Amino acid sequence: MNSELHRIAPTFYGITMVPPSGWRDYGYALLIIAGSDGEVSDPELEWLTVECAKAVGIDDEIIADWEEYDFEEVSLEEIFNSFNIKSFSNFNKLLIYDAIRMSSADGEYAEDEREQVYRAAQILRVSNEAVMSIEALVDLEHAANKLRLTIL
Repeated sequence: MNSELHRIAPTFYGITMVPPSGWRDYGYALLIIAGSDGEVSDPELEWLTVECAKAVGIDDEIIADWEEYDFEEVSLEEIFNSFNIKSFSNFNKLLIYDAIRMSSADGEYAEDEREQVYRAAQILRVSNEAVMSIEALVDLEHAANKLRLTIL
């Protein structure tokens, strides 16, 4: 894209314009969290590079960067310091939501991933109660998807 900002899905993410570097770092943070159990599984990476990327209209260049990223080289604090949080409405809770969705994309929300989510929440000043509510929301979405597949 030639534009400095990307138009994305405002109805889901509540935002319309985000600089490409913001999405790059957002994906990096998700990779660090999902990789906290020692690996980013194929379903987790697919969730990021296909499902999330499609929802927000991510360029192939950023997807390639995500696929090559070494999630063990950078800390959450470092990656969060690089963010322009003002680019994202409700950034903190949105990142926690997507981190849980990505971390559970392989059917397992590992304890190491969960601990990293809570660590990220602490850094981003998201309360434990809010994280528990977001976890419950993701569980509810998983259950609704299973029910849909069973019925249809």
